Amino acid sequence: MISLFGLMGAFFVLLFGASYFFYRKNSPVQYGISLSSMLISIFLFLYSILGVGGFEGMGLGALAAALFLASVLSLFVSVLFTIINKHGKGAV
Repeated sequence: MISLFGLMGAFFVLLFGASYFFYRKNSPVQYGISLSSMLISIFLFLYSILGVGGFEGMGLGALAAALFLASVLSLFVSVLFTIINKHGKGAV
């Protein structure tokens, strides 16, 4: 279970780093990265159930769930940074 949380943390750092890179350039792509990874994780989860199945699909489903949670957290933090800087209460 620790490795699943580690994988989710790695996904979060990767997604948030990419979103932050585009955030610094004032590009709307910052939200597209997290949203596209959410869609990929949903399709990966459906494939793990319908395409693979069994115990092999269970591992792929856990990977998809970790990617989905990391992309949701990354999107939340990106939007939070945008709101904070829009109101001028913080410098990120």
